[in-house]
Amino acid sequence: MLKLSEVPAGAVVICEIFHLFEHSGIYIGEGQIVELQGTGLVRSVSITRFFDNRSGNHLLAACNKAGEVLISPECAQRAVSQIFTYQRYDLLTNNCHRFTQACVSGRSLPITSFFDLNTELSHFWRTEVSWLQVDIHR
Repeated sequence: MLKLSEVPAGAVVICEIFHLFEHSGIYIGEGQIVELQGTGLVRSVSITRFFDNRSGNHLLAACNKAGEVLISPECAQRAVSQIFTYQRYDLLTNNCHRFTQACVSGRSLPITSFFDLNTELSHFWRTEVSWLQVDIHR
């Protein structure tokens, strides 16, 4: 388990949605996550708000096998620059995973699922991605 203080700005984070899906975003520090909401609005929300209307209450961060959080140097900046913008949201073709992957790599790829996101992140960082729980209560 990671401490929240060990999660740097630019980390990819996820939570579960009813044990069937995942919702992803970019951690930007100070307990804030940039997400693409289902309305198409890109917004910065608290960790607690990130869980709203979702069943999951565990935040997970993308890490390598050694448990080190994976980040892209420009990821947080790309995410922050899009706050209060709108994208044409589509559950299958332009969702939170596509937004997250574009923030990491700077390229918009046809990501449709968490599986696709995980695959692209593994290619980008050239390592298998593990998802470690973040202790948000410390």
